[in-house]
Amino acid sequence: MRALFLLLLFGLVLSREPYEYGRYTSYYGEQDVSVVKIQEDLFIGKQVPEAKVKTLQGEKSLKEFIANRPTALLFAYFTCDTVCPITAENLFKTSKKLPKEYRYVLLSFDERDSLESMKNFMLKNFHTTDLPQNWLVGLLSKEDARKLTQSVGYKFYYIDRDKIFIHPNVTIFLSPDGKVMRYLYGPFLREKDVSLAFIDAQRERPSINRIVDLAILACYRYDHARSRYVIEPTLIFALIGLLGLLSTLSVAYFYNRYRKEVHL
Repeated sequence: MRALFLLLLFGLVLSREPYEYGRYTSYYGEQDVSVVKIQEDLFIGKQVPEAKVKTLQGEKSLKEFIANRPTALLFAYFTCDTVCPITAENLFKTSKKLPKEYRYVLLSFDERDSLESMKNFMLKNFHTTDLPQNWLVGLLSKEDARKLTQSVGYKFYYIDRDKIFIHPNVTIFLSPDGKVMRYLYGPFLREKDVSLAFIDAQRERPSINRIVDLAILACYRYDHARSRYVIEPTLIFALIGLLGLLSTLSVAYFYNRYRKEVHL
């Protein structure tokens, strides 16, 4: 029980926001988790490469699955019993509340994972292997895992003594043409943030159908420090100013009307 608690605590450290990366000391010794920090500025707007994904139903093409749809990409290893299953399960639950056009990709970066470990992971956290059509869960070859993780700045390393990977806990949002658009950190992403990240991922390809979504997105800005979307401060000040103006005009209107009634 104590070992499980320590693993969970250590996993949650890796889910911190970018500015909190640093050294962490536990019973496993000192680990410099800053080495897996993603340098976002170097990868925003970069294209992810094609990859062949091995699933329970056979091999699939990553690009064909994305199929010009905004996509949430999550890396994990299927023998993880700390933060990976928490993040995957939470994203799976959130996806049921969002439009079906959005795509979700969960890939293992661990070459030792197998169809059996993947199946067990799905049953434990999704309670089924029969996932919705907008979900892709699979394995990668060692070379495809290297190319794909490097294309988004995702780093990891293995501690053989403790049988765990050190890696970022991040969901990466891709544009419909497969470009990196946003990183959201943590295992418990809010539904609002996931929804806005999907909208954000489509900002380069606006359409009439998405005008309302883009208008909503304009009311928010992405807060890197907290890895979430927050109300745009200028919008708040603008609303306060507008309310002040309307109040002033209302007072002036009723005052003038009162003066006219007095003169009559």
